[in-house]
Amino acid sequence: MPENNPDILAQNRRINELTRKFGKLEMSINTLEQAIEPQGWISQAFEKVEEHLDEQDRKINRLEQNMNHNFAELRSSLNHIIDHLTKISDLPEE
Repeated sequence: MPENNPDILAQNRRINELTRKFGKLEMSINTLEQAIEPQGWISQAFEKVEEHLDEQDRKINRLEQNMNHNFAELRSSLNHIIDHLTKISDLPEE
């Protein structure tokens, strides 16, 4: 009987093993395709990181503008104080 032939049984085991491996490979490829495609989770993750970095850049720019404004006000106040204390603005010109 062919079902009891050890060579056929070994061959059937090998075919079944390769069939299972092929199925696993097919699932892995599908998973990778879903991850890599333009709307896949990897692309979505990069978009989220880019949005976060853009928001941080806007915050930093706003803080820098506020800091520059505050320094300008401080410089103006200090100049006014120095002028008042030293009367530099009242020096004779001739």
